[in-house]
Amino acid sequence: MTTLCVNPACPQPQNEDRARVCTACGQPLLVADRYRCLEVLGQGGFGRTYLAMAEGHDPPLRCVLKQIAPATGSPRSDAAQRFQAEAHRLATLGQHPQIPALLDVIDLDVTDGGQGRFLVQQYVPGPSLDRLLPGLPEAERLALTQRVLYELLPVLTYLHQHGVIHRDIKPANIIVPPAPQPLALVDFGAAKAIVDPEQLKHTATVIGSAGYAAPEQALGKAVYASDIFSLGVSCLHMLTGLHPFDLFSVSDDAWVWRPYAPAALSPALGRVLDRMAHRRLSERYSTAQEALADLRWSGLALGSAQPTAASATKTLPSGAATWEQRFALSLSGAVANGLAISPSGRAIAAACSDGTIRLWDCTNGQAIHTFRKPLGLLGPGHRGPVSALAFTPQGDAIVSGGEDGQLIQWHLADYSGEKLPLAGWQVAALLILPDATLAVGNGDGRINLWPLNREPMRREAPKALIHHQDQVTALAVEPIGRLLVSGGRDRTIRLWSLPSGRLVRTLTAPKQPITALACHPSDGRIVSGDPTGQVQAWSADHPDQGLKIYTAGSPVTALTISPDGGWLAIGTEGGQLNLIDLRAQPQTIQLRQAWAVRALAFTPDSRMVVSAGADETIRFWCYLEINELV
Repeated sequence: MTTLCVNPACPQPQNEDRARVCTACGQPLLVADRYRCLEVLGQGGFGRTYLAMAEGHDPPLRCVLKQIAPATGSPRSDAAQRFQAEAHRLATLGQHPQIPALLDVIDLDVTDGGQGRFLVQQYVPGPSLDRLLPGLPEAERLALTQRVLYELLPVLTYLHQHGVIHRDIKPANIIVPPAPQPLALVDFGAAKAIVDPEQLKHTATVIGSAGYAAPEQALGKAVYASDIFSLGVSCLHMLTGLHPFDLFSVSDDAWVWRPYAPAALSPALGRVLDRMAHRRLSERYSTAQEALADLRWSGLALGSAQPTAASATKTLPSGAATWEQRFALSLSGAVANGLAISPSGRAIAAACSDGTIRLWDCTNGQAIHTFRKPLGLLGPGHRGPVSALAFTPQGDAIVSGGEDGQLIQWHLADYSGEKLPLAGWQVAALLILPDATLAVGNGDGRINLWPLNREPMRREAPKALIHHQDQVTALAVEPIGRLLVSGGRDRTIRLWSLPSGRLVRTLTAPKQPITALACHPSDGRIVSGDPTGQVQAWSADHPDQGLKIYTAGSPVTALTISPDGGWLAIGTEGGQLNLIDLRAQPQTIQLRQAWAVRALAFTPDSRMVVSAGADETIRFWCYLEINELV
């Protein structure tokens, strides 16, 4: 093993293993008397990167020593300031587990006789992607590409949230450590910190690696989406085994990569890569979160969501999760058509087919109260099956709607009820928006919006949304665009602006009536179910591109997404409860509700899902990590 001299002007930098002074130029070999450089890992305009040993540790610690090239044509104070800024940036970014941590900062100015400026970073063992790719089988290239996207798009999100553009993402800067460590992104020598968004409008240094740099970056105008382009092109390289120069057609001004991609590549994943690597900035993803959201849903379309039987939980691999039934409630002669969980997660309410609204303690299943049908003609109460209900945002009341067209507000402080002055015909869907506006979907295709807690507006007539041509079957809220989403028997999904109620878009692509709806809390994706068992994902930005993400063996009767966005629950007429993990490479867990699933609801902490079945039961399923199983 040799010791390398870090003097850029040294004519013979190789020295013996334990030497302390360079035999060629006489400079000390130990940087700051403690770091011995062993191998050059990389070299560029910003300096060199060495594999080094920190000899102050016992045993000596492997690390990466980055030598900053002396700035030319700039005052010493400016160079020192830039060096300290980079050190501060790396110290912050290095807190992410997939970015090497900053271990030391060495400032020995060569103009004062020192060795120069160095940054010492954590060494991440493992080959870079460009060394791993040659000879890799087609199936492994596809799996590796998906892994790179799932593991590095969150890293880009982290960088961009901290105002940093990497500007040199390529296979050589992606390290593959031994399992189970995630991929690491290295070499931040070209990174740019954005202090003021106005900086993005001005031309700066042209930097990046040829073939991987985005067109705007090649003109000195890198933006956050430039990193998305570079990651997308890196994935095209991985998929095909060909350098970007060999994949780009100058005559067509377009990538020509599909003929060289694995045959198993799904169209959905191909569309994600096309959009990431689009040369036009306006057609590219603007944020890594958007790309990750599309990837998540396209991953479901890849067929990688393999069902896992609940009975097989004891043999699941390390790190997997399952759901197990904790307890069940018997409704004794009634079926719960709807479920709602209080904002605190303590109480669960059921809209029952016998006209009652029943309350239980969600933690132990103890009965709290039952709102019963009225005696005679007096008093509030439903005179037929209750179809839907919801808690108010404060959790102090419940609003219920039934097939009798009534809407009733039940006050939990004294268990009193009051009939709301809303004319309706067969309430089919109901929800309460975060601002306490009540949204009601009716059998005649109308949606009524009415403020629950705002006097004197409460005395005004409800706002009627009238574009559905048949029964409104489901309602949901899309939080990103502040939209009310409605689905109907007329085979449409309609998006309404809030709070105005203005119709902004109609999705006419569904081929079947909509039986259930849910919206992802962080990426805004809309999920719908239909009588044929199809579950599709929709984006408000691309309303004509529904993505089939699951096919059930019977009609879909209920959908819900956990508040943390990690799980999609699907209930079917055949009694299947399917839970799809949305957080990474998808897996599906199948649970069994004896008869048809009528309603689903997650607790606020996302660790319990409750299902109501046609077998007159309500079942409570709890999330368990493998290490929680006995």
